[in-house]
Order: sequence, then C-alpha cells, then structure tokens
Amino acid sequence: MQKVFLRGRDADRAAIATLLAAAAEGRGGALVVAGPVGIGRTALLAASSSPVPASVASPASFVSSASLAVPAVELSVTGCPAESGLPYAALHRLLAGRPQAAFDGAAGGVFGRCHDGAVPDRLAAGLATLAALRGLGGKARGPVVCRIDDAQWLDRPSLDALALAARRAGGDRIALLFALRDTPACAGNEASLAGLPYRRLAPLDLRDSRDLLTDAVPDLAGDVAGVLAGMAGGNPRALIELAGALHAEQRHGQAAPPDTLPRDSPLRREYRAVLRALPDATRRVLLLSATAALTGARSPDARPSCGVAVLLAAGHRPADLAAAERADLVHVDDGRVRFVPPLFAPSCTPRPPSPSGTPRIASSPACRPGAGEPGAVLTSALHLAAVADGPDDALAGVLADAAADVPPALAATALRHAAALTGAPVLAASRTLAAARLAWRGGEPHQARMLLRSVFAPGVPEHLHAERELLLGEIDLRTGASGGEQHTLIAAAGRLITRDRQRSLGALMLAGEALLATGRHDQFTALADRALRLRRPDDPVGAVLLFEHLAGVSALFSGELSRGVEPLRRVLHLAAAIDDPPTLVRAAAAGILIGEDQQAYRLAVRAARLAGGAGDRASVPHALDLAATAAFALGDLDLAVATATEGQRLAAATGQDAIADNCRGMLAVVLGMLGDGPASQAWARRCRARAGVDVDSQARAMCVWAAALLDVAEGRYADAAGRLWGVMRTAGGRGHLGVQIPATPTLVEAVARCGDRAPAREILWAYDLWASCTANPTWLALSARCHALLADTEDEADDRFREAIRLHLAGDSPFARARTELLYGEELRRRRHPAAAREHLRRALATFEQFGAAPWAQRTAAELRAAGDHVSPASVEEARPALTAQQARIAELVAGGATNREVAEVLFLSPRTVDHHLRNIFTRLGVRSRTELAKVVS
Repeated sequence: MQKVFLRGRDADRAAIATLLAAAAEGRGGALVVAGPVGIGRTALLAASSSPVPASVASPASFVSSASLAVPAVELSVTGCPAESGLPYAALHRLLAGRPQAAFDGAAGGVFGRCHDGAVPDRLAAGLATLAALRGLGGKARGPVVCRIDDAQWLDRPSLDALALAARRAGGDRIALLFALRDTPACAGNEASLAGLPYRRLAPLDLRDSRDLLTDAVPDLAGDVAGVLAGMAGGNPRALIELAGALHAEQRHGQAAPPDTLPRDSPLRREYRAVLRALPDATRRVLLLSATAALTGARSPDARPSCGVAVLLAAGHRPADLAAAERADLVHVDDGRVRFVPPLFAPSCTPRPPSPSGTPRIASSPACRPGAGEPGAVLTSALHLAAVADGPDDALAGVLADAAADVPPALAATALRHAAALTGAPVLAASRTLAAARLAWRGGEPHQARMLLRSVFAPGVPEHLHAERELLLGEIDLRTGASGGEQHTLIAAAGRLITRDRQRSLGALMLAGEALLATGRHDQFTALADRALRLRRPDDPVGAVLLFEHLAGVSALFSGELSRGVEPLRRVLHLAAAIDDPPTLVRAAAAGILIGEDQQAYRLAVRAARLAGGAGDRASVPHALDLAATAAFALGDLDLAVATATEGQRLAAATGQDAIADNCRGMLAVVLGMLGDGPASQAWARRCRARAGVDVDSQARAMCVWAAALLDVAEGRYADAAGRLWGVMRTAGGRGHLGVQIPATPTLVEAVARCGDRAPAREILWAYDLWASCTANPTWLALSARCHALLADTEDEADDRFREAIRLHLAGDSPFARARTELLYGEELRRRRHPAAAREHLRRALATFEQFGAAPWAQRTAAELRAAGDHVSPASVEEARPALTAQQARIAELVAGGATNREVAEVLFLSPRTVDHHLRNIFTRLGVRSRTELAKVVS
C-alpha cells in the first residue's frame, strides 16, 4: 500500500473530525471535499480513517473513525469511469460483501428492480439507501462512515441516492464523505451534491510543500525541496511525482532538478486528458499560451503566463479561453493569461519538454538571434540552447545580451543557460553569479542558492567568491535559513574591501541587519565602527545615506539617543534623491526609529512600488514589512493589518520565511491589541520555529507581546507582566529594542495593575528618553499615561492623564487615546467621580466600536454602567463599527466612481490594500456593492 503523506490540511481534517464526532453522537451528516487533479482529496479521506499523528495535530483535538470509542462501520467506494453509465453500480460496490441484511427489504428491492430492467423512483432509491446504512449500524456498533472517492465518476443514480441519504441523516449515526474533482466535465455530478457542506481544498503553501517533500524523500536537499515546491504550485501529487523522479545527484542538489513532470507521470496524463476534454478552440489557444508562457515573463506570483496580445495577434478571441477559465486552468487578468496549475503549461505543449524545460519548437526566421524584439530573440535563443550539446560561446552571448531587457526571473533563466554554454571558466562563473542574483530578485531563493553552491572552476578570481558569499548571506538573512549569515557577510566584506568599497559597505550593512534581527545589538556598535571607517568625503548620496544610518542606529543602540536622532533625520532628507528599493527600506526603518512614521510609511511604499515595477520580487515583502510597522506606529491599525497580510503572503510566496514571520508577528500584535484572541493566536501559531534561528527572532518576541496584549484585554495582568519581563530582561545585552520599547507601556500597565510600581519605574526611563528625543506626540502621550498609572497622588495622576489625552489628539492616535481614556475613566469612577468618568468612557466606547474591538467595548460599557450610564449589553454587541478616517476617504472616492487602482494612486496605497479596506467598508456599512455604497455615503 502506498504511504500517504499529508501536510497543510489541519483545518480540513478538523472539519472531518467534527462530522465524525457528531455522527457518533447521533447527529449525522455529510461533507463534500472538492478540488482539482492531484490536490489531495484521496489522501485526506484516507487520513480520516486513521489516528492523527501528534506531530501534525492542531490545538483542537482531531477525531478519526479509528479513534472513536466504538470503532466505526467503514464503507468505501471509488468512482469508476467504466461503470459511470451503469445505474446503481457504485451503490452495489459500496454494499458488496456486507451482511445480507443490507440487501434485504428496501435496499434489496432497489437492486432487484434494476436487475429486472425497471427504473426505481429516485426518492425510493435514496430512502432505501438510508435504510441500508441504518441497518449496518446500531447501538452495539459505532457510526457508519461512508467514504465516496472520485464522486465525479460515480453513476448518477448511485450518487443521487447517496446524496439524498446524506441530506436525511441528521438524526442518525451516519457520516458520508464525498471527494469530488470540481471541473466542468464533472458539473453534473457536482449538482447532485448541491446543498451539502462543501470544502474546496486550497493549494499548499511553500512551507507545507517543502515539509511534504521532506516527509516523502528524507534525504532531499532543502534548496531542491524549495525549487520543487515553487514548480508544483502547492499540488501535493505534483510534489510527490517530481520528487520521485529525482536521481541521487538531483536529490542532494549536485545536479539541477527537472523543470517539469516526468514523461510517464500519471498527473501529466490526467492533465492531457483534461486538455482533450476541452473544446477545439480552447485547446488551440492553450497550446499557444503554454508555448509563449514557458519562454516568456512569469506573472507576479511566478506562475507561467503570457500576454493576451500574443493570442489576439494569432487570431484567437478572448472567448476561446472561457472553458479553460471555468475549469480553473487559467486566470485572465491585467492583460495576461496565467496558468493556475503551473505544471499544466508544460503538459500542454505538443511535444515533451527537453531536460531544461524549454519546448523544442523550431525557431521561425522572425525569432532568430539578432532579429526582432528582445523577447523574441530570447525565446529563439532558449529554444536553441535546449538542443545544444556542448559549449557555444556565440549562443551564450546572445542569451546574456537578451537577458538585459527582460524581467529578473526570465533573465536568470537566460543567464543560467548562458553559463552552461560558456567555455571560459571565469566568464561562466560570472554569468552563474549573475543568474543567481537575478533568480533571487525574481523571487526564487532556492534556485539562486543552488546556483551559488555549484562548484566554481579552478582559477575563478577571489572577488567572485566574495560576491557569492555576499549574495548567500543576503538570501539566508531574508529566508531565515541558517542563523549564521552575519559571519558569511562579514567575511564577504573583508574580501571585497580592497576591490569594491561600496560592495564591502553593503555586506557590512546586511551583517548589521542580521545581528539586529536576532537581538544582538550588543555586537552592532563594533560592526558599525568598522563600516564607518570606510567613509570618504566624495561618497555618492546613496553611500552617504548608509553611513548616516549606521552612525544613527549605532548611537541609539549604545544608549546615546540624542546623538543618534540627527543622523537618522539626515537619512530621511537624503532619501528624497534615492530610487534604490533596499536603500529606501533602510531609510524607512530610520524614520520608524525616530518617530517619523508618516514619512517612513511613504518611503516603504515607494520602495515596494519601485521594486514591483522592476520585477524585484525579493524586495517587495521587505518593504511591506516596514510599511506595516510604520502604519502600526501611525495608529492606523486597519492599514497595518492590510499591509502586513499582503507582506506575509508575498514573503511566503518568495520563500522569505523570516520576513513572513515578521509580518505574522505584526498581525498577532495588532489583533491582540484589539482583543481579537482567536485571530491573534492563529497568526502567532504560524510563526513556526526554525531550529537554531527562530528562538531569538523579532517575530517570536512580537508574538510574546501579542499574548501579553490579550492578557491585558482579559484582565490577566500578572500573566502579561510575566511574559513581557522575559522579553525585557535578556542576558548579555541582547534583545529586540524594536519590541522592548513599544511594549513598555503594556508592561507598565500590567505591573501597575499588580500593585508593584518600583520595577515599572525602572524600565520606564528608557521609554521616556526615546519619546523625548524623537518628540513623537503618540510616544509622549503613552509616556504620560504610564506616569499617570504610577503616580503617587491623585493630582499628579490627573495632570498626567490630561497631558496624555492632549498629546494623543496632537498625534492622531485614536485607539491609543481610547485606551488612555478608558484607564482614566476607570480611575475617576473608583475615586467616586462618575460624571467625569462618563465623559471619558463614552468617547472610549465610541472609538472601540469604530475599531470593532469587542472586548474593549464590552469592558468600557461595563464601566459606564457602573458609573451610572445606561448602556445595554445588546447595544454594544450589535453596534456596527464606524469607519476609520482612511476607510471614510476610500468610501468617498469609490462612491464618486473611482476604481481601486485610482484610489491607490490618490492615497499612495497598493490596489490590493484598497481592496482589503473596501471589503471591510462593505461589512461595516452593511452594503454589498459600489452602488449601495454610493447611496450610503451620499
């Protein structure tokens, strides 16, 4: 029996567990699990019949049919295309071999009438099936669990009967699990299951894909797993078949893996069968699209894609793709045809691809090297490279030249082939290095690392080895791969210093970032001093910015805050003349450190846009990570959530686990601040530890802060203090100041509520110093709030609370102001000043309702009632949250007829962020369309 590997299906398994547990208690039902070819429907059904390993169990306990108190009566049937035209063939196979009682009475009557040539009534057949299933159960037995796999190939009468039984099993100990391929060819059978609970299996993310590959092939090198995961697009069967076709050298990363499924792949055959079932016009346009996509630019998510203009020029119509879109094979948007299953494209090509993955299609005269547009030249050159059987310096030169005019991912492919065709070892190494750099920028870190770890020939100059170390260190830093990247980067800086001072500076900047990413700011100052010795009077503006950044950050982390602020202000001034995304990201980080949050947000978004426009998929997530942090510092929690959500998605899609975890940590903090426990905890759980790396990461520290915020929201002050002391009190000068400083007000509140004020005063001085040096109104307001909580007299507390509220208004931080007003209102009520307390509590309640912060709204409403105001619990729960200032502006623009893209340009957001806000606006206002929104806004 083939071993079943299952990853990334915890939610789906939990849904099945819920069904089985309910059936065991006499509350039967059904679940339809659907998805495309190879997505893992059969594996999921198989896993539901065996206990769930503890290693993959989620916090909610899973139930399987094997783990029920009384073992279930197991029935299973798999659809058979050859019998799909035989009425009740599947039902007969389902019950075959069961006790004779299953065939007696009503069920036996159904089969008997079929054998007599009569057609049973559909209702009678369904009820007879239900009776048969009931007969198999009983009080002495466990529930009856039916697994119906490949339901798209069941004969229609059997499926109708089983579906009818499923709809009427609510009072029985019966569970029916249907697995269905949801394609247009199976639409008839899908209609039979209408009305039953339905789950469509999503593709696995990159991390789960890599884990699945490791389960299946334990000796698979990590970067090979990463490359295969990117190729498979989250399809589990594709992953297993790709890994199964590797020979030993490919598994260990010593030879390049294949670029597509093996020729004898069952999944490949199924893709071809899907293609044959489509209309002729659709097949023709898909063949052309696949050919163009495999040698053209990829879509932003790295899936094969081609321009619609290519198809129109060949005489095809957009309507020709309709059947393929309905089958979820392609998506058409922004003028491009994007293949949804990435490996479907090479499976569509008229002949099997070559080992390099490039189809062997003869070059037309218009596409010969040296003729036509750069894209056409590159297409032709790639075709020729696919059939080359040895070095070809002329063709390698054509590939290298053409790579200069195409997006990074495609350019990396061109240079990889060019390096393989280059006879001179030094030039081949240089082209390999360039290919790796472009693969990294194109969002393929594992491909880049495999190229970098290929052995350079003897005689390769020292500086190329140094450049190789520099790029490896950068990739490891962003992906969180090793934890020792600072040593690689420092070594690279030393080897580059005599040849290229600017590149040496870049290596030291990255090394410093690696130290800060793991909380080792105690080592940062020495590194900064080493880098600052490279400074020269005639440095270009980009280098000047980096040196100022180093000087400022070094001073801050040395405790000399007043000396560090001015260099960082100069960084923000210099950034106006910079168009390099990584440098702009560093400028944004400087802005956050000194409280210039609005400017930091604009710089980070500008970096993301410039990187996205250049096809630099590696830099976009890093920029969004900083943008989300700046939005959070601004107090725009909705914007922080939208930006961090997009940042973690893009980081995960490009294998940058460290950045993805930073964004997830930010989401956990924001949602924890709002008191949304389930959502905050879910994001925190996704910050999974990576052995030896994640223990000291900023993301983990943020998750601790998020848990403490939830503790405070629920009144568990001692728990909150205990968590945060672990973040604040670190040994050897380590720790994350980027978490320690902003989390200080949370710790002070928790400690003050526990009645132990002395420790809180000890840590508040650093926060006070930071706030005063930056003069940020929100930070100063939070400082005043902390002092109010620690005040020795009522008059001092009053003065501090009033100062905090005044500063909150100046800093435009509504949620932080509401928290301060709640604390002041609670204080006033305890002092028996109910009228004054109500004034603050009412404003706080309105703000909490606006943010949808239910726990805080309920707590404030309770305080208002205690202060003599009339606030019913129902009104708090039912109140619809109002719009934030930014949401109101977006609603106004959309109501005026602006598109998402136009709104994005006006507000300096991404279209995806606008879409996120718009969905929240619709929910908050209770509208379903732009037309309804226009009526409400007007």
